[in-house]
Formats: sequence, structure tokens, C-alpha cells
Amino acid sequence: MEIVLGSKNKAKQQAVMEVFKDAVIHTTDAPSDVSAQPFSDQETLTGAINRSIFSRNTLEHGIGIGLEGGIMEIKGQLYLTNWGALTDETHQIYVASGARVPIPSPIADALKPGIELGDVMEKYTQDHHIRHHQGAIGIFTDGLITRDKMFEHVLLQLKGQYLAKLIQQ
Repeated sequence: MEIVLGSKNKAKQQAVMEVFKDAVIHTTDAPSDVSAQPFSDQETLTGAINRSIFSRNTLEHGIGIGLEGGIMEIKGQLYLTNWGALTDETHQIYVASGARVPIPSPIADALKPGIELGDVMEKYTQDHHIRHHQGAIGIFTDGLITRDKMFEHVLLQLKGQYLAKLIQQ
């Protein structure tokens, strides 16, 4: 199986390699066509789908994957959110979402439209590579869940839907 991941992010790459162990995996800088920091589930999902479609269209055969991290709000509380999309050979799109974790007030207060969570986390942690490693989720869960593991969960859902579809045909 050949896969194009619509990101050069190391945590996302690691997650895809873990879930699709036997695949040939390529990466590309796929545009999300949403804000640099999506601020809703819908915007985050749209970014993942856009990256997935773009990635799939770079291949003659195979699948495209888009993974997008974002922020959503419930009753004034900001939450970390993430979405993934897989576009298959027939251009059918599968989607899945993962963990939701409240964003602590000191971080949430620093977030404004146009400011990326990764930038806030870099300043907070003094780690300029945080988005490629543990990510915000790693800080918020004391390292028990890292960014790659968070996206692995989403990818397992995507792969499962894709495989179930193949079995039903």
C-alpha cells in the first residue's frame, strides 16, 4: 500500500508509520485551507479532509491521509481537539476524531485567533520542537499521551473504517 501523508510533522509521520507498518509512506506539505490554528471542530475536520484529498491527488494509486490539530470551545472552556481523514483509491473519504482535553487557563488565555497553540506551547515550555514530539497533549497529560499516540488513535479508526469497507465489497 502506498500512502501520502499531508504533513511533514514528525509526530504525525511517526503515528502513520506505527499504524501502517507495511505501507510505503510519503509526505507532502498539503494545504489545509483553514486557519493556521483551527478554532472549531468543523474547521479542524475541514483541514484534515483538505489535506487528505490533496495528498491522495498526488498519487496514481494509494491513499491520502490528513491529520489536523485544533481547538474547540464548550461553555467557555477551550479544548484540544484533533481530526483525521483518509481518502481512498475511489476518492471515498473516511473521518475520525480523537481525544478532547481541556486547555489549562494560562494557555487558553494566551490563545487568540491567529495565534497557534504550538507557538504558545513553545513559549510556555521553551521547547522549539514541541509540536514534532510530545505536543500540547503531552504537557497536558504529564507525558502519558504524546502527540503521535493521540494521532495513532485517530489513524486506527480511519484504518479500521477503510478495512471494514474493503471487507464489505
